[in-house]
Amino acid sequence: MKPSIDLFGATQNNLKNLDVSFKTGELTVITGVSGSGKSSLAFDTLYAEGQRRYVETFSAYARQFLDRMDKPQVERIEGILPAIAIDQTNPVRNSRSTVGTMTEVNDHLKLLFARAATLHCRGCGKPVTRDNPQSIAKALIHRCAEHNDPRLVVTFAIEIPANFSEEEVAGFLQGQGYTRIHGQARASTKKDQKTIDVVQDRFRLSNTEPERVAEALDNALRMGQGVLAVHAMGEDGGDEAIWRFSNKLHCADCNLYYQDVMPSSFSFNSPLGACETCRGFGRSIGIDHGLVIPDERKTLAQGAVKPWQTPSYKECQEELEKFAQRANVSLNTAWKDLPPEHQDWVLFGDPQWRGGRGAWQTQWYGVKHFFAWLETKAYKMHVRVLLSKYRSYTPCPTCHGTRLKPDALLWKINGHHVHDLMCLPISDLERWFLELRFPDTVMDGAMSLVLDELRARLKFVCNVGLGYLTLDRQSRTLSGGEVQRINLTTALGTSLVNTLFVLDEPSIGLHPKDMQRVVDVMHRLRDAGNTLVVVEHDPQVMVAADRVIDMGPGPGERGGQIVFDGTPEDLRHANTLTGEYMGSRRRVESPRPLPVAANTPRLLLEGVTANNLKNVDISIPLGRLVCITGVSGSGKSTLIENVLYPAMLKQLGKPTESPGPYRQLLGQEQLADVVMIDQSQIGKTARSNPASYVGAFDAIRKLFAQAPLARERSYTTGTFSFNSGDGRCPTCGGTGFEHVEMQFLSDVYLRCPDCDGKRFRPEILEVQVEHLGKSASIDQVLNMTVSEALDFFKGLRDVQLALLPLADVGLEYVKLGQPVPTLSGGEAQRLKLAGHLAQAARSGISQQKLAVKGSLFLFDEPTTGLHFDDVARLMRAFRKLLGAGHSLLIIEHNLDVIRAADWIIDLGPDAGALGGEVVAAGDPAAIMAVTSSHTGRALIDYEKTMTVQPTADQHRSTEAAALGRPLQRVLREPRPAAQSIDILHAREHNLQNINVSIPHGKFTVITGVSGSGKSTLAFDILFNEGQRRYLESLNAYARAIVQPAGKPDVDAIYGIPPTVAIEQRTSRGGRKSTVATMTEIHHFLRLLYMKLGTQFCPTCEVSVEPQTADQIAARVMRDHVGQRIGVMATLVSARKGFYTDLAKWASGKGYTHLRVDGLFIETQAWPRLDRYKEHTIELPVADLVVDKANEAALRQAIESALHHGQGTLSVLWSLNDLEKDPAAVLSQQHFSTKRACPSCGLSFPEPDPRLFSYNSKHGWCTQCFGTGLKLQGFDAEQTGEETAWNAWYEGETQACDGCHGTRLNPIARAVRWREQSIAELAALPVAEAHTFFTGLILKGREAEIGRDILQEVRSRLNFMREVGLDYLSLDRAAPTLSGGEAQRIRLAAQLGSNLQGVCYILDEPTIGLHPRDNQILLNALSKLEGNGNTLVVVEHDDDTIRRAQHIIDIGPGAGVRGGQVVAQGTLADIMASERSTTGHYLKNPLLHPSQPRRAVKKDTPMLSIHGAHLHNLRRVDAKLPVGRLTVVTGVSGSGKSTLAREVLLDNLVQVIGAGGVGQWYGCERIDGWEKIDRVLEVDQTPIGKTPRSCPGTYIGFWDDIRKQFADTQEARIRGWKTGRFSFNTGEGRCPICEGQGMRTVEMSFLPDIKVPCDACHGARFNQDTLSIELRGKNAGEVLSMDVDDAIAYFAAHPRVHHPLRLMQDVGLGYLTLGQPSPTLSGGEAQRIKLVTELAKARMTEGVITTGRASQLPHTLYVLDEPTVGLSMADVEKLIRVLHRLVDAGNTVVVIEHNLDVIAEADWLMDLGPEGGNGGGRLVAQGSPEDLLKKHPNSHTAQALRPVLFPGAN
Repeated sequence: MKPSIDLFGATQNNLKNLDVSFKTGELTVITGVSGSGKSSLAFDTLYAEGQRRYVETFSAYARQFLDRMDKPQVERIEGILPAIAIDQTNPVRNSRSTVGTMTEVNDHLKLLFARAATLHCRGCGKPVTRDNPQSIAKALIHRCAEHNDPRLVVTFAIEIPANFSEEEVAGFLQGQGYTRIHGQARASTKKDQKTIDVVQDRFRLSNTEPERVAEALDNALRMGQGVLAVHAMGEDGGDEAIWRFSNKLHCADCNLYYQDVMPSSFSFNSPLGACETCRGFGRSIGIDHGLVIPDERKTLAQGAVKPWQTPSYKECQEELEKFAQRANVSLNTAWKDLPPEHQDWVLFGDPQWRGGRGAWQTQWYGVKHFFAWLETKAYKMHVRVLLSKYRSYTPCPTCHGTRLKPDALLWKINGHHVHDLMCLPISDLERWFLELRFPDTVMDGAMSLVLDELRARLKFVCNVGLGYLTLDRQSRTLSGGEVQRINLTTALGTSLVNTLFVLDEPSIGLHPKDMQRVVDVMHRLRDAGNTLVVVEHDPQVMVAADRVIDMGPGPGERGGQIVFDGTPEDLRHANTLTGEYMGSRRRVESPRPLPVAANTPRLLLEGVTANNLKNVDISIPLGRLVCITGVSGSGKSTLIENVLYPAMLKQLGKPTESPGPYRQLLGQEQLADVVMIDQSQIGKTARSNPASYVGAFDAIRKLFAQAPLARERSYTTGTFSFNSGDGRCPTCGGTGFEHVEMQFLSDVYLRCPDCDGKRFRPEILEVQVEHLGKSASIDQVLNMTVSEALDFFKGLRDVQLALLPLADVGLEYVKLGQPVPTLSGGEAQRLKLAGHLAQAARSGISQQKLAVKGSLFLFDEPTTGLHFDDVARLMRAFRKLLGAGHSLLIIEHNLDVIRAADWIIDLGPDAGALGGEVVAAGDPAAIMAVTSSHTGRALIDYEKTMTVQPTADQHRSTEAAALGRPLQRVLREPRPAAQSIDILHAREHNLQNINVSIPHGKFTVITGVSGSGKSTLAFDILFNEGQRRYLESLNAYARAIVQPAGKPDVDAIYGIPPTVAIEQRTSRGGRKSTVATMTEIHHFLRLLYMKLGTQFCPTCEVSVEPQTADQIAARVMRDHVGQRIGVMATLVSARKGFYTDLAKWASGKGYTHLRVDGLFIETQAWPRLDRYKEHTIELPVADLVVDKANEAALRQAIESALHHGQGTLSVLWSLNDLEKDPAAVLSQQHFSTKRACPSCGLSFPEPDPRLFSYNSKHGWCTQCFGTGLKLQGFDAEQTGEETAWNAWYEGETQACDGCHGTRLNPIARAVRWREQSIAELAALPVAEAHTFFTGLILKGREAEIGRDILQEVRSRLNFMREVGLDYLSLDRAAPTLSGGEAQRIRLAAQLGSNLQGVCYILDEPTIGLHPRDNQILLNALSKLEGNGNTLVVVEHDDDTIRRAQHIIDIGPGAGVRGGQVVAQGTLADIMASERSTTGHYLKNPLLHPSQPRRAVKKDTPMLSIHGAHLHNLRRVDAKLPVGRLTVVTGVSGSGKSTLAREVLLDNLVQVIGAGGVGQWYGCERIDGWEKIDRVLEVDQTPIGKTPRSCPGTYIGFWDDIRKQFADTQEARIRGWKTGRFSFNTGEGRCPICEGQGMRTVEMSFLPDIKVPCDACHGARFNQDTLSIELRGKNAGEVLSMDVDDAIAYFAAHPRVHHPLRLMQDVGLGYLTLGQPSPTLSGGEAQRIKLVTELAKARMTEGVITTGRASQLPHTLYVLDEPTVGLSMADVEKLIRVLHRLVDAGNTVVVIEHNLDVIAEADWLMDLGPEGGNGGGRLVAQGSPEDLLKKHPNSHTAQALRPVLFPGAN
């Protein structure tokens, strides 16, 4: 792997063309002043490229949801690794997301409870367990002792079928030895049926042998399908007691039955587990009494009930006072002092409240019924607004906040249900799990893994200082620092290697005591082989780094350079701002510390007990800088944000949520207000800027409005606003740029062409303000920095007051008009502070004496994102606030701030339950004196660390480091890291607990017999785990779309990098797929034409131009005179969604209807639209008749429609038709003010990428629907992917008459760019397209927009050339591609990402490839490996195996007989292994021919093809012998499939089927076909699409097996026929899954999932049917048998045994009889079809020459690459089967590249010489020996020679 990631020419944001290298396997810290470019380098450039390139390896569909990063502004990046960002953003806003779900601890808790929890009965609370004979016997001993050892009768129940009598059933039972019935028949639960209790045994327990008791109980359970009854007989012979037992879950005492649980039963994100009332949210929204009565000091008479103080509801206040006197409720007592029963009376009304009409006049209704009445009026907007003011979330009344269904809480471990554990602090939970033990019966390997994983994850969370959190804590309530640290634990839990982790200030929110833990986590990630880049200001992190990059020298435009690059020690001596602080040559000082005396005014908060606070009292000195600190989780945020802030607001009478519990708050009267400044984001629109944020722009606009020219033109202050008004540029709306949306590429921002980025109209810019001899226009002022503006507006008080705070917080370099989104995090934080400083300055407090009340400012970690120097500036700004008479209370961990504070309150001593106390309070010196204070110790250590004075020698040794970037010059050796991927104890599917080691950076092949477990190892374990671990870093929504696989059954996987899978797909693509769509080139061309193309009118051939409203009106008057029309405004055009808000808006505007997808729908009765369907919604603006009298109304309607439709409208006619039929289809004509033909006036829609899509109705040709072909019966509802239009399609395909094969409609074809339509560009071959795009030179706007598009297109064209496909045209239809071409196109699309450090996993990439093409592919793969990637290839091809550096052979057999590593190592190691079948065939290749070739003589009947010219065939004349094995071969794309399948097969199917009548297609004629009786293609299309289809049903032997089950005695007793054992229909199949064995769980808020059926557990049948056994196995067990086992089981049944032997012969012995068809590969499906044919022939080992078999019809079989997925051993079996087919008198034609099959042919047809246009000719035909003799230089001959003549030169 490359030892560094190299960036060249980085210019992102303010970066100054940087060249920088990051050494892989190191921890690099990027530091520097805020705004210097740290995040631009780390996140916007480095992370963006790593994340973008890896995400590109996903499908185009998945990429839509994966938040792919924008392409950075950088010349190039080499050696990039897949990147994961661990930042402070919290993407989750879902209340269902908790700490438990984020850390995935909940996932493991679910597994733990599903496997190990004990059920407790909801009735009696006792444990509930399943009964078995042993447990029942124990229970009987206990109960018999209580009943004096009664006589016992053990019975089981049998239902009498409706078509049988009681006597008949009794007779059947007697035949099985059951002669007694207990009692009388009783009614059954089934209609018209009865149940009898059959006696199994009778005995007295005390004198019966235990063996007899156990046998009786066992048989009764079996016969009673898990249920039995024990009757304790009384002296009178009657039942004294009946004890019922079941081996199912039920409580015997309460007779309550329970369902089995699954892991999802304990998930509130699953409909199986989520509480049905709150749907897993744990709370419901309701009226908050704290908001209704915000000030508890008020009396009822003073208006304590807030909503009743408004004029609208004043009568409620009057009624309260009237009824209160009757109820003796005091009106003059403060609410907080009222007795609870009186408070309840006010809130809930009269206890005797009965309701009913008019009840409110005679009874007191209370707050509760008042709001219930309001809810009935909620359709009114003002009522909804009122309700929203008093609503908040309350615990769900059903689950009480647990989020789960009640039954989930009945399952407990050591007395705790799952929600109990979620409510424990994680530190306590970790201790609980460390002490947790299970008995050996429960503690298996899987349980051990779950416990280990839980303990590890909980430990990770505690390691990063989050042990105080609970799993139930909602993730949206977490701070940025907490989110980042949780993400860090996730990264640690993923155990990825070769990954780039980019962190954004992980120290935020962490106390110095906890910081070392995070440093240790980062070191662990680094030491595992990852690269870490950390943006950080904290000295502790810098010191722990391998290397520090210091950005600067200043912020903004003055930054963007690397001023230092070296070790942390060298940084101390560097001559940079960071170096001076690290070397203690500068420090953050408090300019004027204010002492706290005994008489200093204070704010007292006493008796706080919220969360973990333990009755805390705090005293806050006013007028001082007070810092609240303490370890993370000690209670700081609870104290300030949850108690003090809401309590202050409540005292001030402001609305707020209820504060946490406290005793009293004193001293608040000394403060005028309280202001909270937290870490929330500020405005994010491009028009938001520093000048407007601090209020300076208002004062500046006033100055401009007073300018002489402005007054002369009557300009107001609004004229100079770029947010509204008519002064701003109308083109860009005042933003100064044009935003070009680029769909799946980075959006482009272009300088506005009209105002040139100045935001205003030219005439506005003529107005200038003159001051002190200088003048400037409004755009020039916005372009000034703060310091320049302060100088320009010197002496102008209003402007100065607003701008000075920006300078005070160190933002003097920022331009006044700089868009806020371009500010860094630290800059945005300081801008927010500047806004509050400006507000304080405007209030004039600073001009008053200090006796005037100040405000209390609460800051939550204001140093977030700030450099040392920025913190120093911040402290000076704080002192300015203090000087204005305010008080400051800061939650902070930054030691520079803490040691500069006037007063410190230190909470602790630790986190969670161990915190919540005041450890110390005082000045910094007092805190340092308290030995128990972690903060005090940290301050002392910090003083020591930061005051180390360097020696002169150290200065000299580090001069070079201070001067420049020494580490960039020398590339150091890489740090040793994981050298291999180690998989320990893999047990997934059939793997037998294997250990595998795959070396990093090497080419590894996994091989073995078919079904041995190769794909399980490569894909189900290696790929799924590598991708899943990477996807864990993405947001939950993205993961729901991509649906990463679950965790495999494996003990551990170490050293796994992110993985990319390139799986084989045997289908070539649908009718709408082309080379350009498969490679995604067409996606980018669509975007290119949408953005840069020029629309021409298809009729007039002139470019379209804007059209005015007058022109539209004139056209309508001309075209529709006398007609009744509707004028419609288009609101939504073909977009998905519900659009309920749109209907509300229209209704509010007075519109009664909207037109949705052609139907008029009432806005008041708006339905729930299909969210996933595209909708077009139009607003009916007018309904009128077009004539001269209505012209004014028409023009007004057009103006209104254009306004609502943003420049577009349509006209419907004739509306009279709707009166006859409301669903009538109306004619419609579209108009646009933006795009219309100047010649004919035809309007065109706005450009959209879908206009150029073959799959969209917006773009496709309306005659062929995007196929480009005349296909009879094809319509708009079909995708073209259907099998009927591809593999099964028969008939000639002719080009569509409408589009002439271009697939697009005339409007799309009329869009041109560079004088070409998109169809003309798509018709170019890859080579010509490459020349065109390489030679393109774009300038100006085109260059900005086309930059990324061209880069993507060029890279894809390049790779197509590399894999040898430059001859293909871009519009070549996918179904016409050869298998090899399709495979290489998929490779080209996937492998162009240019990543390093990734593990690529390929599934048989040589499928469909000729040996010559295989070498091209292997060379491309070698290039990938050379980039530093790991290649793992599942393959049988011996060329590929021989090229591998490491080979893993899985075997020795298939299915349960496989799954072991039989050999691994080099090629020599494999060949030396005696156990390796692969090694045996590599060492001893097959000898050919295996039997004498069948001679082809002059008199041998021949099939002759004349003049074949389909696709690329060049009038080929070919012959093939009848009754012989013919192989058609040639390089990929040479025309093999065209000749064999489309010419030979399709023609013969048609001609033989029609009895010799018909037209020849694709050739002149075929002779000699009369010898053939039938034609059959054995292809690779699926044998069925539902899980109910399987080999047993397809081949047909399941019918015989069903007959055997129906013939069993027990089945006959019950009257069951063969239909009972069908899982497709009938009563026998499982009713829950309907015989599929699986069921789909609809996840309303997640993708649907398939799980094994709960009822039958995958057995497909119901329990009754499964009780019937055939030779010890039920029907479900027979279906789960593999073929190899079934052969012995059915040895005595030839009708079943014969097809099973055939399956084994073709290498399918590992399949199960009931394997669902959708899980079969194409090759497996093909071989099953082959078996079906062989079974029909009823061949034996020899050749049949007598009997009926000899009369079998002569069949021509055509097989397309039957060796797909076959190992060398299975190829040998297949060859024998093919010979048997020929020996039975058939003709077999095989399209094949496998050299062993080619060498066995009687006749070869070699096509070529090359692919595509270079092919289509018959190179040779004859025997293999003829080919070598006559055409020794052909590609096939060169590959075949060493196979036929091994050892020959």
